[in-house]
Amino acid sequence: MGAEWELGAEAGGSLLLCAALLAAGCALGLRLGRGRGAADRGALIWLCYDALVHFALEGPFVYLSLVGNVANSDGLIASLWKEYGKADARWVYFDPTIVSVEILTVALDGSLALFLIYAIVKEKYYRDRVAWSE
Repeated sequence: MGAEWELGAEAGGSLLLCAALLAAGCALGLRLGRGRGAADRGALIWLCYDALVHFALEGPFVYLSLVGNVANSDGLIASLWKEYGKADARWVYFDPTIVSVEILTVALDGSLALFLIYAIVKEKYYRDRVAWSE
């Protein structure tokens, strides 16, 4: 492979973080899904990963955007969003539309993922209705 395929430290760090979240989501979903069918285990894995992404990646983005901007921040999460911002600068500097959508995503989607995890683990009667909107 040529030089155009080199992976920078920031990109490597963000891929490593996403892989760690995926591994954590799988481990947590499998642990919560013990004794359940394959569909429930698969749903729990996805929902655990989804909740982790919303709260561990998107939540800090919202915080960094509200107290300043990602461009002036340091750390692993900031470097991840700076890498993402190379494709679209709205993610690096405060953009009200992006931040408002991310606030909704963190608050609603993250909370819904936790709610569905609870419903599946506790075998609540409404778990299928909420998950699939039947």
